[in-house]
Amino acid sequence: MPRNKPNIVITGGTRGLGFYTAKYLSKLGWNLIIIDISPRACSVYKENKNIKEVQSKLSNNNNVNFYFGDLTKEQKIKKLFKKIIKKHKTIDGLVTFAGGDISGKDKKASGGKAKENNLFVKKEEFSNIFERNFLSTFFTLRSCIPIMKKEKKGRIVTISSVLGTFGSHHEYAYAASKSTILHLTRASANYCREWNINVNCIAPSGITSGRFLKTMKSRSKHDLKRLEQKKNRLLGFGYPEDVAKCVYFLLSDLSPFISGQVIRLDGGELSTPV
Repeated sequence: MPRNKPNIVITGGTRGLGFYTAKYLSKLGWNLIIIDISPRACSVYKENKNIKEVQSKLSNNNNVNFYFGDLTKEQKIKKLFKKIIKKHKTIDGLVTFAGGDISGKDKKASGGKAKENNLFVKKEEFSNIFERNFLSTFFTLRSCIPIMKKEKKGRIVTISSVLGTFGSHHEYAYAASKSTILHLTRASANYCREWNINVNCIAPSGITSGRFLKTMKSRSKHDLKRLEQKKNRLLGFGYPEDVAKCVYFLLSDLSPFISGQVIRLDGGELSTPV
């Protein structure tokens, strides 16, 4: 990044991996612009009670600003980015954590999982999950990239999932939506080369975020045993800081010639090409 304290937009940044990444980047003194669907979304995984608690947990919290809106609504997100630019002048980096495998549309973005997320998933549930993941990323890029084009610089990190890289029969809607993000990333990277904008994607496997830990009661014995793995990191689940450090790498000056790539964070469990 050309500045000591770049402006970084993080969608879905009040909870889950977005929140952990915000904490990591805030320790660097970076200016964070956090977008989420509503102030109540931060409490859905019991990680925070309210936005005040979120801000108190972020170092250098005077450099953190919050904005709220439904990222699946393009006109609303365009207005949101106009507000951001009016106050912050420019955007150096974007990370799109907003999404999830939930089918509801409540303001906390909890909603619950689809009852039958396979080939016969209900059309409405499929649409809700797909829009929450693909459209939120698609519309965010459409709003942010023109800003970066004017500056002739920028770093973008999209968030997919390992489920979007292989045939998962039990998460049809989520896997399909995350798969589209892979190709959206590649196409956007190719488009953005002329303006010195790097676009890359991270596809995590199981990561012990608040959302992950909240579902432990429904986990298999295999998963519970894997969670206890301490000696060999590659045989266990990933940690939130694994994702945060990878995001930092792709946003920083350490990766100026990397673009259009998908980094699968899964401890080597899947070795086939993405």
